[in-house]
Amino acid sequence: MRRRILAAVLLTTHAMASTALADHIDPYDLAVQASETYAKNDSYAEVRALFSKALRDARHDGRLSPRFAIVYAMYSDTARFDGDPSFALQLADEGLALLTDANEPDDDVKNSLLVSRAYALADLGQYSQAVESVAITALWLGERFGDKARRDLEAVAKGWAEQAGTQPGVDTKLPAAVELATDLLDKAQDALNAQDTRTAITLASRALLPADTGMRQIDVDYLNARTHLVLGVAYFQEGRHDLSLVALRRAADLLSQEPWDGKSKAVLRAEVLNDEKSSTNAWHVFSYLSSVAQAIGAWDLCAAAIDSSEPFATTPVRRFSLLSQRSTLAFQAKNYAEAEEIMRRSEVAAVESGDELNAALARMYVGIVRLAAAFGTPTAETEGAELVRLAEKAAQAAGDDQQMVEFIYATATKTAVQTQSSNETVLPLARRGFDVFRDRQKAMAGYDTGQQASRRDRRQFLEMLIAGEYAAAEATKN
Repeated sequence: MRRRILAAVLLTTHAMASTALADHIDPYDLAVQASETYAKNDSYAEVRALFSKALRDARHDGRLSPRFAIVYAMYSDTARFDGDPSFALQLADEGLALLTDANEPDDDVKNSLLVSRAYALADLGQYSQAVESVAITALWLGERFGDKARRDLEAVAKGWAEQAGTQPGVDTKLPAAVELATDLLDKAQDALNAQDTRTAITLASRALLPADTGMRQIDVDYLNARTHLVLGVAYFQEGRHDLSLVALRRAADLLSQEPWDGKSKAVLRAEVLNDEKSSTNAWHVFSYLSSVAQAIGAWDLCAAAIDSSEPFATTPVRRFSLLSQRSTLAFQAKNYAEAEEIMRRSEVAAVESGDELNAALARMYVGIVRLAAAFGTPTAETEGAELVRLAEKAAQAAGDDQQMVEFIYATATKTAVQTQSSNETVLPLARRGFDVFRDRQKAMAGYDTGQQASRRDRRQFLEMLIAGEYAAAEATKN
């Protein structure tokens, strides 16, 4: 027990040493205190009580800092040594979930939690899952602490694989890291498609491979680029644009011959250009980079990302996306005629491919451009009412995709307010948008980071709604 706690301390000393002690309880001091408590009284129960109280007391406004994820690893091991592997597994999973709130999740802490999780799974007889939990972690352990650490963990995992082999239809061999990473990323993508960003981030972060694995570098780079892509998209959907940008820039670097400068068209590796999966990766990376750049107003980066994605715009949906992004660049530069012309071309492309949603979105974007161009003229109110109509049509086309519906209402409301459309025009749209926003907040109950990011992303929209409601109420008094 003492050795395991101290091992966890050593594993995270470097990470903690550079962290300011903003919390009134320090995880490193807590680890030392737990080790001393066990050495003195030989009692797992006392150590468990120490961790439990510390996690309760460390909360600020009901929330716990991601710095305390390492405490979950030590608490998990303690519970397992005390004969409670089910609770140990729960604690390890809670620690991994807490890490998704971090601005830059710590790999050492993540891997410590994955080891704790694997031992808990093995104690529960779930040997195949235990092996999957540490197959990639062993590679990171070797890079961090040397080949012996890797071999020791792999030896334990092989023992679990042999135990799993006693069950019908279960392979006794350790899974290849590439196969395991691919499986994790497939599951992360499924979670992302279901808008479960927390699960997507947790699974994708486990798929990241260290550089020195003995595998072909192009295979490692492809999987890591895909990992950063999933993370970048998940962060973007949560409104955490800074983290999304970091993840997507890392993916872009892995696809390029040299680290991408973000100012010019990327020079991509030949393997990326000649491989269908890698070129699909490249399309998504640079397309989402353009979207993130638009969100933060980095227009030079946006233009460079669009240029980099253009060679891969080989399908109707991709061409629609590319044209929409180019229209946004023209709109930002107040070249309204060019922006409208590009968007009308994208509408034609969407109609020809049978894409009803994108066709409706293109019409709404045309409405946005025309309203902006009419700002301050007698036709502005008419164009504002037309935008509201087109936004309603787009929301209908989006169907059950609540994230898209919220985006449509928020975008149209923001544009209408910024061009000083009347409250009578804007408020019905804003109210419907707020209803969708509220429903999505309920759907993210229990995931503080997702809720807060969504609130930040829609704060201006909500302020507009409140201001409009107030102005409407004031108008009734006069």
